[in-house]
Amino acid sequence: MNSTSDALLTDLYELTMAQAYLAQGMTDIAVFEFFVRKLPPQRNFLMAAGLE
Repeated sequence: MNSTSDALLTDLYELTMAQAYLAQGMTDIAVFEFFVRKLPPQRNFLMAAGLE
């Protein structure tokens, strides 16, 4: 990554939900949505792993 795109690639909602999940002592598998509005420059594919 270059210096202009070193930001955390997530949003506050995801971090808040993860914190609440862990604060409640929840340790089971969690389900969430994954979407991408557009690919980063110089990328022409997207890979998602660990999916059923």
